[in-house]
Amino acid sequence: MEISAFQRRAPKASERLARHLATAIVEGEYAAGDRLPHESEMLAQTQVGRATLREALRLLEVWGLVVIRTGPGGGPVVRRPVPEEFAEQMALLLQFQQLTLRDVSDARVALEPMVARLAAERITPELLGDLKDSIEVMKRSYESPADFWEQNARFHSTVAHAADSQVIGMIIDALKFIADGASSGVQYGRADFEEVVHAHTEIVEMLESGDAEGAADSMYRHLDVGRRFIDRSAPQALRSRIHWPE
Repeated sequence: MEISAFQRRAPKASERLARHLATAIVEGEYAAGDRLPHESEMLAQTQVGRATLREALRLLEVWGLVVIRTGPGGGPVVRRPVPEEFAEQMALLLQFQQLTLRDVSDARVALEPMVARLAAERITPELLGDLKDSIEVMKRSYESPADFWEQNARFHSTVAHAADSQVIGMIIDALKFIADGASSGVQYGRADFEEVVHAHTEIVEMLESGDAEGAADSMYRHLDVGRRFIDRSAPQALRSRIHWPE
């Protein structure tokens, strides 16, 4: 089997150091807002050259684990990445692959029914209340599309988090961030919004009753109907390539 040049290349000293420091940050040796040790102290601790240390710190900054502050009292300060950054990085990678919004839609149609199935088994009364509240706000937002789509995003995020799977939840949130109804460019009327509300209501009923297969089926139909609507109304939208948000 042929091994790519990337696979064969051993990590540079700066990369190994950056991973070591990243592990220390992730495991809590440094909290958000902490300043990493002074450069001279880190050089003594790590036994690397100044150029290697500075390159490692630049890698940490690219990874979003530190902010390099200049001036007196500056230096590398620890920060914690947020889920939104994962969504942005995923969008960038998908753009490099020249994927389309249809590819994102396919992923959602495959993943979200599975999420709904898990949510039916794990959802809490508090999250059920959040879902019902989002539906009530949507009913009051037929004349305000921005508010309507905000609640739509809230609904799907809540179902994802009700599944109690952090990894799946982050992926679902990232996919919604990249492409949702608001970003497709399709014009929706009141009847279309009412159909979304009806679908959300049916999903909540399945979740509340603990019907895992019913919840999965309802979520699949909801997403499939939405995709078919976009395909009829603006087929070019699903063929458009993903763009990294600027």
